[in-house]
Amino acid sequence: MKQMLLRLRAALTPQAALLLAAALLLIALGGRLTDQGGAADDLESRVERTLSAMEGAGRVQVVIMTRAQQTEPGTWVKTDNAVEIPCGAVAVAEGAGDPLVRIELEQALCALLGLPASAVSVVTGGE
Repeated sequence: MKQMLLRLRAALTPQAALLLAAALLLIALGGRLTDQGGAADDLESRVERTLSAMEGAGRVQVVIMTRAQQTEPGTWVKTDNAVEIPCGAVAVAEGAGDPLVRIELEQALCALLGLPASAVSVVTGGE
């Protein structure tokens, strides 16, 4: 048992830990994210199209996490008395294995959603 824990600790690099945390977050929020529908899906689609158009990005999939905020003038997803604003995003891009492409995707995602870099994760993916 102790030997297995030591192997696990050695294999758990910071990148692997971040990817694992992002996957667990997506699983935990899965039901909530799919219930938003409408404008949230439209925002994700627009961001995906924009990022996919970037040189070297390849196919990109984006999930945007939101949180409710009291209704104020804005353009985010509106519910009854609240506005859903982005609080985090994960992008899975075929070209994210290239460090320059990954950095450009992260910067674009931050700019598009008004998020700090700590709330954005871009990981490599593909078919």
